[in-house]
Amino acid sequence: MPTDLESLCSAGRQLFRQGKHAESIQIFQQVLEADPDRADVHDALATAYFIVKQYDKAIEHFTRVTQLRPKDAKAYVNLGAVYNRKEDFSKASDLLKKAISRDGKSVEAYYNLGIAYRGLKQPAMAINSYKEAIKLNPRMLDAMQNLGNTYLEMNNLKGAIEQYKKALEINPDFERAQRGLARAEEAQNQAKVSHNPFGRLVELNPVKQAKADVRLKRMEPEERIADRQFIRRTMIESQGICQQMFEHLRDTLEEDLTQLNRGVQMSQKEVHKSLFASKDKFQASCQKFQDLRNEMQRLTKNLHAYEAGLKD
Repeated sequence: MPTDLESLCSAGRQLFRQGKHAESIQIFQQVLEADPDRADVHDALATAYFIVKQYDKAIEHFTRVTQLRPKDAKAYVNLGAVYNRKEDFSKASDLLKKAISRDGKSVEAYYNLGIAYRGLKQPAMAINSYKEAIKLNPRMLDAMQNLGNTYLEMNNLKGAIEQYKKALEINPDFERAQRGLARAEEAQNQAKVSHNPFGRLVELNPVKQAKADVRLKRMEPEERIADRQFIRRTMIESQGICQQMFEHLRDTLEEDLTQLNRGVQMSQKEVHKSLFASKDKFQASCQKFQDLRNEMQRLTKNLHAYEAGLKD
C-alpha cells in the first residue's frame, strides 16, 4: 500500500483513540475508496459506526470483514454484537454460533451468545453461554453480572447472589453488581416472609410456650384480603416455576439432541471424551430440575398447610 494511505490509516486510528469518531470515519472511508479490500480498515470503520450508533453501517462493514476473512471468528462476534444491539437476537445467535465454530475458546462469542439467548427468552441456554465465557475468563465481570441477572429473572435468588458476590470479590466498586446484589437479597428477604402463611395471623412461638390453642383465629375482612393475596401470590409463583421447568426441559433437550447429532460424526474415542466432558453439565441440569421440583413441592405443602389451618 502507498505510504500516504498508510499515513491516513494511522491518522484515522489516532482520531478514533481520541474519541473523534466522526473524523476517523471520514479518513477510513478515504482509505477504502483507494483500497476497498482492506479488511482491517473495514473493521475499524465498522467499529466507529457502532460507537456512534449507526448500526446498519456497522453491519455493512463487519459483513464485508466476514467476506474478506471468512475464517476469522472475531468478525462474526462483532457482527453478532451489532445484531444484539439491534435486538435481532435470532440473527445474532446464528452469527455467534458461527464464531464459536471457528474459535471454540472465544470468550466474547460465548458472552454475546448469552445476550442473544437471553433476548430470545431462553434463559437456560443463556446461563450455559455465560458460564462458558466465565470458564474461559474467570475475571469477566460483565458475564458474571449478566449471569446474576438471568438467575434473578428466573427467581434463582441463591444463584444470582452467588454471581454478584463473585463479581464484587474481584471489583468491590462494581456498581451494577452492587445494585443486583441488593435486588436479589431484598427479593430473598421478601420470599422468606411470604413463605410463612401464618406469620401475619399469629406468632407461633409465644403461643406454644403458653400452651395455648394454635388454631387460626376468626379472620377480619382485612385478614381475608391478606389471605386471598397470599393464595394469589402462591399460584403466580407456582405458574412461574412450572414455566421454568418446561423451558428447562425444552432448552436442555434441544442442546442434548444437538450434542448427540454431533456425536454421530465422531470417532468412538471422541464420543467417550465428549460424554465425559458433558457429565458435569448433565448432572447440573438434573440438579436444576430437581431444585425446581422441590420448590413446587414446597409451595404445594404450604397450600395444604393453609387448608388444614382453616379447618381447625
